[in-house]
Amino acid sequence: MTEAFALLADGIGITGFQIADEAGSLLWGFVNSLDAQIRRLDRSVDRISPELRDLQKQQDGTEIKSRELELFTDRARNLGGRRDAFEEMRDAAAAQYLAQTGEMWRPRSGSHTSRTGLLTSASIDARDFMRARENRKMKENLPDGTLIAIAGGKDGDPDAVFLKLDAARRKYPDMVLVHGGGPGVEKFAARWAEARGIHQIVCRPDWNAHGKAAPFRRNAEMMNLLPKGLILFPSDSGITANLADQATGFGIPVLKVGAA
Repeated sequence: MTEAFALLADGIGITGFQIADEAGSLLWGFVNSLDAQIRRLDRSVDRISPELRDLQKQQDGTEIKSRELELFTDRARNLGGRRDAFEEMRDAAAAQYLAQTGEMWRPRSGSHTSRTGLLTSASIDARDFMRARENRKMKENLPDGTLIAIAGGKDGDPDAVFLKLDAARRKYPDMVLVHGGGPGVEKFAARWAEARGIHQIVCRPDWNAHGKAAPFRRNAEMMNLLPKGLILFPSDSGITANLADQATGFGIPVLKVGAA
């Protein structure tokens, strides 16, 4: 998988080749195609799980029922094994995507987690995190640790972001980063998490559902996670100011960096 991805990246990036400018999108799509197979197989397992539970309840000691359960169990295991194989390939390709582009691969929506344990910095969608908090069985979607939120403007100093987050990590070694997935400060924060192997909870605005109110609803979503604190970098946006107000309303300490 590593060799295949490297060949693809090298081919796209040939000097003078017209699609070189699309390298990031094409490489993202390659990883996404593997992720799509994982999600498809997950749905297949979900579809047969109720039947498997019913067969377990119907066991009456007869050979017919026992054989039927055995066949269904083998089918579920086979699907699970194929799913995990695709996940290992996706994670290997995602690592190469990071090496080639400097960015962590993320799906367009939902979470980027791994049952096979190859990811060092999982990116968790906030809605998945809240569902997982309510359902402890979804452990792969629920990173344990102290939640620290960060926000700021589109411009910023990556070194300053790294310094503040390193300080937060020294205070809370088990920290999990919470941010809005935006440009500038939040993008620098995501890169910090990737470099340090820190899990991230990403609270993106849902523009389709909430329209112009989406960033403010996102702010409420972030604060509903009840982070231990909010690191706030300078921003001219009223959205960032609203986030600070919401944090104060929740009693969450706000560390303002510079003239935020």
